[in-house]
Amino acid sequence: MSLKIVIPSHKRHDCVISKRLVVDPIICVAESQAEIYKRFNPECEIVTHPDDVIGLIPKRNWMAKHFGELFMLDDDVMRLVKLYIEPGETAAIKDKVKITRLINELYEMACMMDVNLFGFTNCTTPTMFYEHKWLHLGKQITGCAYGVRYNPNIWWNEELKLKEDFWISCYVKYKERKVLTDMRYNFQQKGTFASAGGLASIRTQEEERRNILALKYAFGDVISLKKKGNNGRDKTIDKVQYNISASFPI
Repeated sequence: MSLKIVIPSHKRHDCVISKRLVVDPIICVAESQAEIYKRFNPECEIVTHPDDVIGLIPKRNWMAKHFGELFMLDDDVMRLVKLYIEPGETAAIKDKVKITRLINELYEMACMMDVNLFGFTNCTTPTMFYEHKWLHLGKQITGCAYGVRYNPNIWWNEELKLKEDFWISCYVKYKERKVLTDMRYNFQQKGTFASAGGLASIRTQEEERRNILALKYAFGDVISLKKKGNNGRDKTIDKVQYNISASFPI
C-alpha cells in the first residue's frame, strides 16, 4: 500500500498552511465542511469523514483505519528544519519535492524494520542533535507531523482531547517496543494558541492538566513535567503551565 500524506483540518479552510510543504497532499475534513474546503483549496484532494467524528483524536482513529498507511501533517505546520547544519547553511527546507522524499524515505525504513509508528524529532535546535544517533527506536515523535502503518496497536484514546502524540508514542512503545524517529529534522508549527479552529476551542490549562493526569495514570513515570532550566527560565511553551516530556526506559 502506498503512503498518503494527509492533513487533518477543522474550520481552517482559508489557512491550510502545510499544503505548501509537500507534493499532492490530501486534506481530511468533516462532510459538512467539504464544499468550503474545496473552494479554498482546489489544488488538493479533499477526503471527508462523517460529521459525528468530532475532535482530532477520533479523526486520527478514523484516518488510520481509512487510509491504512499515512503520514499526518497538521494544517498549521509552517516549515521543516534541518538540525545538522553547516556554517552558513539555511536550516529551513523549502523544496516540497525534497520534503516529500524525506517523508517517503522514512516510511520505507519503517516498512523494512516493521515499525508502525514513525516520525521526526521534537528537538528544535542543532545543539540537541547528536550525529551518531540520527535514527532512534526509543524516542517520541513530534505531534504535528508523524506517520502510522495501521494495525490494532495504532489506537488513540478518545477519552483524551489533547496530548495525543504522547499517548500514541507511549502506547506503541509499550505494545511494540519500537517507535522510529528521524532525529535530523523537525517540523515546526504556528504557536499552539495562535490560531482559531482546530483545537483552539478546547485547549485550556484545565484540559491540559486533565489530559496529563490521564497520561500519568496510564504510563506512570514515563511522563514527567518539565522543570526550570539552568538559567532559571520556565521551560513552558505558549505560556501553558503544564508542559511535559516522555522518557522511555531502554
